[in-house]
Amino acid sequence: MNKYMIKLILAVLVGSLFCCSCNDWLDVEPNTEMDRNDLFKDEAGFADAMSGVYANMTDNNLYGKNLTWYMLELMGGGATYTWGNNGNFANFSFHKNASYYMESLKLSDVDPIWNKLYNTIANLNSLLACIDDKQDVFGGDDYAVFKGEALGLRAFLHFDLLRLFGEAGTVNPDHECIPYVGKLTSEVHPLLTVKQCSECILADLKEAKKLLEADPMYTDATPSAFVCSVVTGNSSYRTRYGIRDWHNRRFHFNYYATVATMARVYLWMGDKQNALACAKEVIAAQETVFPWVNPTLVQNANIENTDKYGCKDPTFCTEQIFALHITDLPDRMDGYMIEGEYAFQSQYGNLLAINTADAFEPATQALDPRYTYLKKAYSMYGNEFMLSTKYYKRESESPWAADRLPLMRMSEMYYIAAECEADWQEGVKHLEAVRSHRGLSSAPLRCSSKDDLQNEIEKEYRKEFIAEGQLFYYFKRLNKSVSITSPMSGLNTIEPNCFTLDRPDDENTYGGRDKDNAQTKKDEK
Repeated sequence: MNKYMIKLILAVLVGSLFCCSCNDWLDVEPNTEMDRNDLFKDEAGFADAMSGVYANMTDNNLYGKNLTWYMLELMGGGATYTWGNNGNFANFSFHKNASYYMESLKLSDVDPIWNKLYNTIANLNSLLACIDDKQDVFGGDDYAVFKGEALGLRAFLHFDLLRLFGEAGTVNPDHECIPYVGKLTSEVHPLLTVKQCSECILADLKEAKKLLEADPMYTDATPSAFVCSVVTGNSSYRTRYGIRDWHNRRFHFNYYATVATMARVYLWMGDKQNALACAKEVIAAQETVFPWVNPTLVQNANIENTDKYGCKDPTFCTEQIFALHITDLPDRMDGYMIEGEYAFQSQYGNLLAINTADAFEPATQALDPRYTYLKKAYSMYGNEFMLSTKYYKRESESPWAADRLPLMRMSEMYYIAAECEADWQEGVKHLEAVRSHRGLSSAPLRCSSKDDLQNEIEKEYRKEFIAEGQLFYYFKRLNKSVSITSPMSGLNTIEPNCFTLDRPDDENTYGGRDKDNAQTKKDEK
């Protein structure tokens, strides 16, 4: 990469600092030490590099589509195709354990996830390779914030690789699955077991947590322009709804995102004691940092109502721990979640029906805003189905709530705490804390055992994370089969032996991880 290209990248990125809605990935990873020194000569260069990392994460192969509302939502049974290709994902046909394995689907849907995540990690490692020698270019506490953010995000991305390509830690902690790439190098990193990888992830998170004690979101300070974009919107409305100056730190891997990821990792490995401690640390900040969504902002959520833009905060922005800013989500969902131009061209064949039967009780669904932002869609051959309107464009006085795709929510910490409490009755209290702010105070839970509580936790995952992909990880962690009922093809069941995705073939062959290939090399010696 020459100096002209670096200057061009900087010029483009400065104009959209921290706006992670780019359609195309701008390669801000310098190829040489000289290039890195040129890019990272000042704090703006580090800010531009982080902006590029978040832009990478919004790619359709990652969280802009496949790892949230599309592929993972289909794999976890939260949604199903209304017609046509419903069997592909329902049977995990890109996985070799599936009955109808299709190599083409693995190449088109799975391999790019691996490649793009490690590409993003490489960009973080490029930044981390330079940051310690450049401490003097940062103002205030920004050095600690940038380094902590990069370390924590590197761990976060590795953990999603682990959850996708490794077996559940409670099932097989010795499964060799992914490399942990902790430095900028061309060397091939060895495959680590689930347990080894989780230890590397936690080490990065613990270091990140210490550094991010300087996070403005944690200290309740006004952030610099380099670590947080300006919050837009009428100041009186912002005050009314508790929108702080550091509100957009939710678009960055912040202190609380670090602790929340630790809770996820510990739970994945079956360490409920530490998972509970981390979840409770985030819960302790709920009132001051993560206020529950204001009911006036989610009234008339259903887009079919008279006030079609009545739901001004459909993703509950103040409850989000970590999110991505994507301005073109409706365009990406056209023909999948939104019945726009493409949907009509395809005769609705790719629309994703939301599975509501196992989540919303008929007696209380009208009270729950998570149900009312679903809409009843078309009747096809006598089958009606529901679509999510969570990501529909809305014109309102709350722009700080727009164009958000949540990756971690406050409610998940309550669900983790509910599952991890030694006394299941204490767990019920955590679950009710969420339900009481979802319009369900008049319909308290009637649990009489730990199993009853776990069933209710599953229902909450189904309701809370519609079009966010988290249900897949829940079922995989518990090693449960997933049942999907398609409006057209009936019941499909995904067995746990299909939950773990295969690494790209090239990764095994050229990384020296193909056993047959490795044996051949050994014989040649």
